[in-house]
This record gives sequence, C-alpha cells and structure tokens, in this order.
Amino acid sequence: MGESTGWTGPDGLRVTVVPLSGAHRVTAAALGSPLPDDLAYAFLVTREGAIVDRGYYPTVESLADVVDLSRLEPV
Repeated sequence: MGESTGWTGPDGLRVTVVPLSGAHRVTAAALGSPLPDDLAYAFLVTREGAIVDRGYYPTVESLADVVDLSRLEPV
C-alpha cells in the first residue's frame, strides 16, 4: 500500500484506503459499488465528508475515472 493511506484534493476532496469489512463492506454494497468479494481494501472518495459518486473504488484505474489523480496530495 505504500507509506500514505490517504490523499487530499481540491474542494474538500479526500481519498482514503479502507479495509472492506464490516460497515465499509455493507456501505459499498448499498451504494452498488462493483467490488469483488475477495477484495480486502478499496479507495473511498469523499468531499467534505460526503461520499462521492459510488464511493468505493477497487483499483487506481477505476479511481482515475472520477478523480484527477494529479491533483491529490498525501495526507
């Protein structure tokens, strides 16, 4: 996972690596996020505390579809 497990961006954007268990797994399923059952971690995207789009993304590639990665700074 590297050294940072979180990044911030413009306008209160935040990306955090979260374990997909318990409440995160239930929330991701409720939002319809297409995550494999065996996936242990995902990227959670929020803006000022509110979930952005489907919220949880399994890969950097899927995250890049909704977030400009070049504008993120490690927390």
